[in-house]
Amino acid sequence: MRKIDVFGRKINQTKPLYLIILVFIIVIAAYFAIVRFQANELQDLKDQEEELNTQIDAILNANEELSYHEIGEIIQYLPNTYNQTSIISDLNFVKNVSGLALATGYQTTFTVDTTSPFEEELPSTVRFIKIVITMNIDDPLLILDYVDYLIEQDQIYYLNKLNVSYLNDGHASIQLEIYTFYNAVDIS
Repeated sequence: MRKIDVFGRKINQTKPLYLIILVFIIVIAAYFAIVRFQANELQDLKDQEEELNTQIDAILNANEELSYHEIGEIIQYLPNTYNQTSIISDLNFVKNVSGLALATGYQTTFTVDTTSPFEEELPSTVRFIKIVITMNIDDPLLILDYVDYLIEQDQIYYLNKLNVSYLNDGHASIQLEIYTFYNAVDIS
């Protein structure tokens, strides 16, 4: 084979196989470089996510600090009588404010002078009223607003149980068991 063409230039004897191997090596090296770069980026994002989750947890824990009182400390603030009408009025107000005014099947059941929901022994003058509220709602998250507004009322309520059952049509059936108290002491 000739080494010089008709114009006097040197003919390149490189075979196409060497060129294909070179391109293949460059492609493989570029692939591994891209994979390594993406792995580094993924690790950076995971670190940022972990840091953000830590910050969110710290914020949530800081906002959840509530002061709880012993029942002995609040007995003097309990009402002396039981007024079912005012409790129904409070519950209806809370229902309307929390966006549950259109809740279907809303029912309240009162059990007066029921047993204590607490494990510790309380004075015999403290009476307990168990209130069971049932309703069907469109948005189950509204029950959280309901509980928040209930806690803000002047009457003291103790949330004992909250059951949320999701129905097939996207609605939810709620059963809420709360207690309220009064101190049956004659203040004449």
